[in-house]
Amino acid sequence: PLDVIKVRLQVHEGTTTTTTSVKESSSSSSNSSNTTNRRRSISSLRVARGILKYEGLQGLYVGWSPAVVGSAVSWGGYFYVYEAFKKSCRQWKRDRARQQQQQQHESTNVDNITLNSLDHFVLSCAAGGVMVLVTNPIWLVKTRMQLQMKKASEQHNVKPYHGMRDAFRTILRKEGPFALYRGSGAAFLLTSNGGIQFAVYEYLRRVFHVQRANLRQKNSNSNNNAPSLWERFEMSLGYMAIGAVAKIIASTATYPLQVAKSRLQQRAEALEFTEDGHVRVVQRQYHGLMETFRRIGRSEGFVGFFKGCIPNALRVAPSAAVTFVVYEMTMDFLQSSSSSSS
Repeated sequence: PLDVIKVRLQVHEGTTTTTTSVKESSSSSSNSSNTTNRRRSISSLRVARGILKYEGLQGLYVGWSPAVVGSAVSWGGYFYVYEAFKKSCRQWKRDRARQQQQQQHESTNVDNITLNSLDHFVLSCAAGGVMVLVTNPIWLVKTRMQLQMKKASEQHNVKPYHGMRDAFRTILRKEGPFALYRGSGAAFLLTSNGGIQFAVYEYLRRVFHVQRANLRQKNSNSNNNAPSLWERFEMSLGYMAIGAVAKIIASTATYPLQVAKSRLQQRAEALEFTEDGHVRVVQRQYHGLMETFRRIGRSEGFVGFFKGCIPNALRVAPSAAVTFVVYEMTMDFLQSSSSSSS
């Protein structure tokens, strides 16, 4: 539901209201008038009420199928590619260090070479770029399905998509295969989201492990290498907090790109809520990332780039926290299984 509300807020341009104020002049009988244009925005609560009014509770879960498929494919593929890139980069650094040792006739341990924050940023961006090619069509369908209202569409003669398959078929038939990659430019730039997120996460994770190691040294049970149940619980809470903080920082820094991407991926004709709670048909189409930024900045100002950021933060923080806890637990399990089998 938070994702549906967020997407609707991102594409909502608002309406411009003109207010004219008349000021009487004391020195003469003439009056002067001032005209001000004010753009009215819609709130998250208004969007939620509108969805419940016109679509019911199920309206908060439109686009659920592509959202689940897209999340599974993107996160699963992202972690797989990211870990593969990390392994290759680490091996490349070690081979390079060995070559330098041979040239300088030195002998140091190259197995302790680790990746820095810049390495994590570049590798996560590269992994994100690979996944954009695979998942952009899924996210485009998700965005369009979240913006449609099936019940209200019948009253306004706007034909909705009937499921994920119908959406793909309709887009391919009416707009062509390249339409599935609308907003891919913003999506490629949004790979910096994962880069910032993993750079912040790896840095905070390294600090967290250092602090944990210092605490264990002070503990009387420091000789016990296996962490206790309470220590594992503390580590899980730490991973949750680190994952949430990293995601909020990354998502806020790249949020204008998310707004531009949603506007590029929306249908040319769609339904949206008005400020007074009604539904209207809008026809709008954005062409190109830079034109989209200029259009938002010119008509909506700085605030327009951060529409829906509050429900987005409420959505991404818990999901990222859980994702990183499961990620760390899975990696710990795989490493333990690998070491025990060897």
